[in-house]
Amino acid sequence: MIQKFIRKHLPTQKLIVLLCVVLLLSTLGTSGCASRDANQEPDRRLPGSLQNLSFEEHLDISVGYWNIEDMAKAIQPDGMTQYIEELFNITLHPVSVTWSNYKERYQILSATHSLPDIFATLTLSSTDNNDSATFTNMIETGSIRALPEDISSFPVLCQVLESTPFTRYTDGKYYAIPRISFLDPLLGATDAAMLVRRDWMNALGFDDPESLEEFAEMTAAFANSDPDGNGLDDTLGYNVNSLAALGKWVILGIAPECNVYSWVEENGRFVPSWTTDAFRDVVLAYSMLYDTGSLDPQFYSKSPINVLEDFASGRLGALEYKSSPPSLAELKDKWDALNDLPFEECVDVLPIFPAPDGVRYSNSSNIFWSESYLSSSVDDKKAERILALLEFLLSEEGQRLCHFGLEGTDYTFEDGQYQCLLDVEDENLTMVLAGKYPSISLFSGIATWGGGWSDFEVNTMNDLRYGNYNTFLAQKSAIWCRDNTTQVTRPYDFLLSPKEATDQFSTSRAMDAFIQCIIGGGDALARWDHALENMRARGLEEYIDRQNQIFRQ
Repeated sequence: MIQKFIRKHLPTQKLIVLLCVVLLLSTLGTSGCASRDANQEPDRRLPGSLQNLSFEEHLDISVGYWNIEDMAKAIQPDGMTQYIEELFNITLHPVSVTWSNYKERYQILSATHSLPDIFATLTLSSTDNNDSATFTNMIETGSIRALPEDISSFPVLCQVLESTPFTRYTDGKYYAIPRISFLDPLLGATDAAMLVRRDWMNALGFDDPESLEEFAEMTAAFANSDPDGNGLDDTLGYNVNSLAALGKWVILGIAPECNVYSWVEENGRFVPSWTTDAFRDVVLAYSMLYDTGSLDPQFYSKSPINVLEDFASGRLGALEYKSSPPSLAELKDKWDALNDLPFEECVDVLPIFPAPDGVRYSNSSNIFWSESYLSSSVDDKKAERILALLEFLLSEEGQRLCHFGLEGTDYTFEDGQYQCLLDVEDENLTMVLAGKYPSISLFSGIATWGGGWSDFEVNTMNDLRYGNYNTFLAQKSAIWCRDNTTQVTRPYDFLLSPKEATDQFSTSRAMDAFIQCIIGGGDALARWDHALENMRARGLEEYIDRQNQIFRQ
């Protein structure tokens, strides 16, 4: 149409000059996101940072993320995917991985040069050295690419990277895009919580435990004293939803810095927490919990889903879990499906009992957990489009989409007032939206998966998103931790630096040895000391020294 107009209204010589200019501008535009026409109306769906960008060329973008199989197998994209695709002129191709296979799946895709254009995985923020080493390996093998040097068009994303400068690689470039968790570090305390059957505590006459011994006595009674009063031996004491998080709450009252099996600073040297003298107290404590029946006898063999179902169905009395609103909402959803008793009358969050020094400690989590990466097959044009999508998802407009759905279809928002248009009488809004838009788990998590204090406020919006009691319980727990605990201090600059891959001295290998000491019977501490001696004989101390040297280079 433009060319026809030019031919009709301009002389030949001027036509040639103008066409050259158009071609030149077109060529320049292919190197990145083109500027939006100054006369074009702003797209109110986009944040201000993206208003001057246009997305004229259609792009196909593949994306890898956990448990998006419903999105991947859908014949037609759901309404939220269509909204995103139309907004950014893209077609998304979801690649679903699971929590049990994502590492192996990405290794295979990397080996076959078929990694998704953008994918989320766990490397730098993991407590396992092998995951950290994967970051370096992906760069050195050319599996992933660096972010463009100039990303000033994406100010929110810039802020994320500027808040995590230690994620730069040795060449000074950014490769990892941190998936931000809680914006206020204090909310990291909610990553380690103990949910408890308050009705069982009342039935058996227990108050909040003020020591490890009192906690063990209470949870052993849950397992052995018929707390539900049905006359059957069908209850369990304490368990954790993920074995890798065993003791994340309990160990805060034993040896606080050891509660995530990470590295700690000891006499000017960084060492794995499980090599310290303090961890020997953890071994003794868990041996006692197991021997007394406090700890579920099958704790080491149950899947996270099975453990959540144990609690939701009324078998388990104390669940080491999280106390954020979405985590509680997920648990209550399972409870309502498996249990006739009211969740609000049965479930509470336990206060943390004091550590041996008399201080109540709460968990500390990194500003981000897991990262997103761009495949090396992604050119600059596609990289900028992906970054624009991430900028949107981090913005107020994107967060509103992920929290409340499509404006005009699922909600209205005028003069700061939110009005839900969906029927959420029997479910919370988060579950309703997840059922309506399977893709929402991707869009709400690929850029950021956490939130701020606003998510913990008891108000109409959060009542709809999570349920009134879940929001109340999460807020109560967060405020109690804020007002009554000291957060564990962690050396994050070291924790998030790449380390050598290792099988013999990995966190998972140490965890395997720890579990064997718990369930083996007899002198658990002697077995643990023997396991450490064997690792030291194979070069554990030399490995630790090398990681310290690498960090200080």
